[in-house]
Amino acid sequence: MIIDEVNTLKHSLWNEAAETLEGAELEALQLRKLKKLLVYVYENSTHYKAKFDAAGVNPYEFNSLSQYKDYPTFDKHEERASQQRSQEELGHPYGMHLCCDISQVNRTSASSGTTGTPSFQGATANDRKIMSENNARALHRMGIMPGDAVLYAGVMSMWVAGIPAIDCLLSYGANVIPIGALVGSVKVVEMADLTHPKAIMCTPSFARHMIKTAKTKTEIDLTKVGIEKVLVYGEPGGSIPEIIEEISTGFGGATVYDLMGGTSALNPIFVSCEAHDGLHFIAPDHAYVEVRDLTTGEILPIEDGVEGELIYTGMDRECGPLIRFRDGDKMTISTKPCSCGRPGWRVKVLGRADDMLLVKGVNVFPSAIQDTLLKMPNELTGNMRIVKFSDSPVIEPPLNLKVELRGSPSEEVAQDVAERLEAEIQRVLRFKAKVTTFAEGELVMEYGATGKVKLVEKAY
Repeated sequence: MIIDEVNTLKHSLWNEAAETLEGAELEALQLRKLKKLLVYVYENSTHYKAKFDAAGVNPYEFNSLSQYKDYPTFDKHEERASQQRSQEELGHPYGMHLCCDISQVNRTSASSGTTGTPSFQGATANDRKIMSENNARALHRMGIMPGDAVLYAGVMSMWVAGIPAIDCLLSYGANVIPIGALVGSVKVVEMADLTHPKAIMCTPSFARHMIKTAKTKTEIDLTKVGIEKVLVYGEPGGSIPEIIEEISTGFGGATVYDLMGGTSALNPIFVSCEAHDGLHFIAPDHAYVEVRDLTTGEILPIEDGVEGELIYTGMDRECGPLIRFRDGDKMTISTKPCSCGRPGWRVKVLGRADDMLLVKGVNVFPSAIQDTLLKMPNELTGNMRIVKFSDSPVIEPPLNLKVELRGSPSEEVAQDVAERLEAEIQRVLRFKAKVTTFAEGELVMEYGATGKVKLVEKAY
């Protein structure tokens, strides 16, 4: 993005009144909305009534934000148990925590699920409206205007970032080109060449795969198809400098933006900017966010430098609200003014608490291992897989790691790269790894149902 455009957008917000809320005015709004929500779920869900009663909390007596930490949290295990019970007892998949009349469910989405069974998320018409509002805020900050052509190359399925994303783009007034990722990267590259969209929306791994595919399987130069913005989501790559640079260069200098939501908070609620210094919180009027210390469980203030797991509450959600949902993402908070000039405290993803491995007493996220690979861009593509031999997060060293080389170097060169990477992992992450190298193209990347690249290979 050129400097003049950045300066033009610095103080241009889709909903300035809402996006700049802070202090006493914001706290008063949060208190009012949270009380209304707590009473709503208590009166309309036997699941929440029993849960609140067991915890000894009374939503009718909720009169201070400081009381909110006393309310029990929700997590994906409880969500799945609730949904299994509603399937068995009520014949629907929305969970015992469904609060609206089932006839008001206007759209059904799902997560990929880690056990083979998806988690369902229903949305009322008003839920969809708020999601569209949050998307409009993000799109405007990224410089996408109504009428701009956006090539959607995510997975067009029930996933929350599939059809719902297209729904929001249409509501915003974008010219949506919904090809989807399942047609394959060659077809998406060809469609980009035919339609010349202003922006493309996909996962970081798919954007990288497109760049490689365009060079090896087509005669299309992606740097010349006119894509100015690459909107990525679903993976940590969109905030990793080396991957941002790779994607930007591969698309001819396009600006890369990273989008992130919070479960049940009517995504997206975070978006990055041109400074790439964290993702701005854009929905203070719709989402209540807390930070939980992963060791003590204490709720921490949102202050500069604070680290912890984020807990989300969608304050306006009507269909199956998830009160204080522990999402599993470990974040660091930044409250210093951003050089882009836009409001909103920012987050940087450190990793998912669920994905954390324990190697010889060292806590490590797969994304941290990938960061180490990306420090060797001339030798490695960044594609990798950690091989696990049991379901336990505890791994006895050495950790088995498959990596992809640039090109097809000799055996001697490959061995040298492997040894240097092993030494760097030992130096930076403080554990031993055994690296197995593959020539470029031989380490076939695997993707989940949602299009996210798999960094862990199960060998059990």
